[in-house]
Amino acid sequence: MLILASKDKNMSIIKVKESRIRCVALTVTALYLIASALFFIPVEIPHKVTIPVAILGVSALWMCPWQMAMAFIFSAIGDYMGSCGNFLAQMGFFAIGHIWFIAYFVGRYFSKVEKDMKLTAKAKGYLVMVIFCTLTLLATAFIKIVPGAEPAIIKVGVSIYACIISMMLLTALLQRSSLFALGAVLFVFSDFIIAWNMFVEPVPHRTYLVLVTYYLAQWLLYIRSASFRVGPEMRLMRF
Repeated sequence: MLILASKDKNMSIIKVKESRIRCVALTVTALYLIASALFFIPVEIPHKVTIPVAILGVSALWMCPWQMAMAFIFSAIGDYMGSCGNFLAQMGFFAIGHIWFIAYFVGRYFSKVEKDMKLTAKAKGYLVMVIFCTLTLLATAFIKIVPGAEPAIIKVGVSIYACIISMMLLTALLQRSSLFALGAVLFVFSDFIIAWNMFVEPVPHRTYLVLVTYYLAQWLLYIRSASFRVGPEMRLMRF
């Protein structure tokens, strides 16, 4: 009887902890949505574009794998640099953020995805499609965007960034997760609009196209990698 009572008590404690952690996740999401909406409201807040992803970065130190936390933090710094008008620094910090995304995706792939994935004809077809999409993105960047990037240091930076974000897309798609895939695709789309607008031709409604897709991308990557630690166990959100 004592053993059963102890087990019931432990289960109750775990349920309370789970409930609290989920409340934290919902609170972070609510704050993120409010901060994202603030950007589109004519309210004077210094560097307000930085706030949403900074919220994710801080909470990710507890809720996500540390590589993802670093990715969100460097993305937030990139947002800050962009709000200061320093495009080269913005691109550099985002590149570092993508490298952290890649580090997490590669580690996750070899520790989990590769073991679960059988090389069936369907899996091979998916792999070919992923590689084709990545190479198409890279080719488009070097054919249409890089030639218009000036001066030379910007051209070099854009070339390196195109390679890094293409690798981020590749490794995200290899996770075989709909949320990781959608988050990465939206991230690439957002950056593609920025680059096309700067180096090819103006894009109508670019602010909305860039930021709505960017904020949604970061949230998808965050919520998919978020972990709920209860006692010795790590419970992952699965989508």
